[in-house]
Amino acid sequence: MKLDKVVIGESMYKISLKNIDVHREYEGGDTSNKFVVAFQTGKGHNDALLQRMVLGRHLRKENAAWQKYDEYKSIMNFNEQNFIGWPPSRRRPTPAEAKLYWEILESEKPHRIGKGWIKSYWFWGFMRNTKRIVEIAEKHNIDWFFIDHAYLYHQRHSMFEKYGDMNNCLFRVVKNNYVIDKITDTNDNRLLHLKARFAKDDELDMLPWNKKGKHIVVIPPSYWLCKNLGWNASVVLQETIDTLKKHTDREIRVRIKKMNGNYNPVPLHEDMKDAHAVVSFQSSAAAKAIIKGTPSFTITDKYSAAIPMSQTDLSKIETPIYPDNRHEWLCNLANHQFYADEIQSGYAERYLNEQHA
Repeated sequence: MKLDKVVIGESMYKISLKNIDVHREYEGGDTSNKFVVAFQTGKGHNDALLQRMVLGRHLRKENAAWQKYDEYKSIMNFNEQNFIGWPPSRRRPTPAEAKLYWEILESEKPHRIGKGWIKSYWFWGFMRNTKRIVEIAEKHNIDWFFIDHAYLYHQRHSMFEKYGDMNNCLFRVVKNNYVIDKITDTNDNRLLHLKARFAKDDELDMLPWNKKGKHIVVIPPSYWLCKNLGWNASVVLQETIDTLKKHTDREIRVRIKKMNGNYNPVPLHEDMKDAHAVVSFQSSAAAKAIIKGTPSFTITDKYSAAIPMSQTDLSKIETPIYPDNRHEWLCNLANHQFYADEIQSGYAERYLNEQHA
């Protein structure tokens, strides 16, 4: 839908960007000329949720805008084989490989809306060219907030989200990064609350470090994160294995998350049983392994929530570390995931700004 004008109160506000919807504009106050911009990515459920989270800022009289992608300038990359027999009247879902085009990013002033200034970009996930949002944000010193699935009890919260139970669903929100990769807040209130809610689930029950393991489990890197960083996931995986082979004779097992579109039928704990170490890029599986006592290595010192608990030098694969502050690490992860209402109310943003101060 093209918007030439947007009604604000009883007045009309002229905007030059045809695909940006200014939902509220307030006069007066310290933030009267500053906006946050949330980006449509074409995944209907996530878009609706992001709109609720970010555009709900009008409840606290702050400016927000919704940037739709341009359907004509975006490159969709549809695989026609997936749409044989698809009803013509039914909207096609936006492919993960789509290269979406957001007009404000390609404008001469991606940091401005009219006379206002953009203070932050908000978006969901790695797919559909969201890397372009990060590129422009970093070029123009604009803060960016990344939203994705929760760190802890990920599968439970994914089910809440799937069935529309947004009151119980938690999401991770990260400022200027994809994960929280350092410990900044060890208050345990939220962790204890989570454990009480899911008392029948042993996901967060820590086991002693296993110091007598045998094999090494390698978790392949995320295809989408690698793509966003300009890396080739297959090359990263092979280089990881080659490096490990230079420094150990142990059996190396590669755990594939999905095979032919189906999730690995072998439970994670089976692969981790009697493991010497888990080696990963940024997989949530590494966090689960750490909780259950498997020492961790990450292949970089960025992009993984497991970094505070991990050795980052693969040449030291025979000498893992066994941190004694796993509880504090879990507290920090719990403190960096939020309910939808906490994002909408502004609590999540205030909290993250304080943590970055």
